[in-house]
Amino acid sequence: MQMTFTFKVEGEKLTGSISTPRGESPISDGKIQGDEISFTQVIEFGGNQMKFLYKGKVEGDQIRFTRQREGAEGPGPQTREFVAKRMPS
Repeated sequence: MQMTFTFKVEGEKLTGSISTPRGESPISDGKIQGDEISFTQVIEFGGNQMKFLYKGKVEGDQIRFTRQREGAEGPGPQTREFVAKRMPS
């Protein structure tokens, strides 16, 4: 699934949103420290609320992410790794 991340950084505080074909959702609890980035996304799906925890490492014009559904421990179907690339302005 294609996702578009829009970030705004103020010091170590990170805000923004994630857009997908299903819509847009804000991020929360965003932090950036050096080249490490983390934030939370809460989405509603079928009347249920799901929380995803994102952690990433900035590497030039891309961020190498791990996304894990809250409550799911360790690697498995609830954990995804992917690379986000900066779009040209």
